[in-house]
Parts: sequence; structure tokens; C-alpha cells
Amino acid sequence: MINKSKVIAVLPAFNAEKTLEKTVSDISREIVDEIILVDDGSSDNTISIAKELGLTFYSHEKK
Repeated sequence: MINKSKVIAVLPAFNAEKTLEKTVSDISREIVDEIILVDDGSSDNTISIAKELGLTFYSHEKK
């Protein structure tokens, strides 16, 4: 929290399985309280990885 405000990062994603874990690890959890992933109909394992990382996520069925 910064100045009693909750900081949320929203990540748009499409077939991001190769970069998602690194991207999330690069976000400072000292500053960001929650990460929300918005998937745009990925056909890879983006959602599975988001689940493993404990992210809140929303997924569109198609792009």
C-alpha cells in the first residue's frame, strides 16, 4: 500500500506463457498489492501459469 491506497497492476495477455512468470517476478510486491491478468483468448498455458502464480485473472473466450 502506498499512502493507504491499494495498488493494482492489470496485465493484458495473449499467449504469454513464455514471459508471464518473468513479468510477474519483475513487479515489486513492495509497491503492487495485487496483480490482475486479463487474458485475450490465449491458446497456450497462460491461464494455467496465472493460476500457479496465484493471480486473479479474467479470460475472454476469443480474441
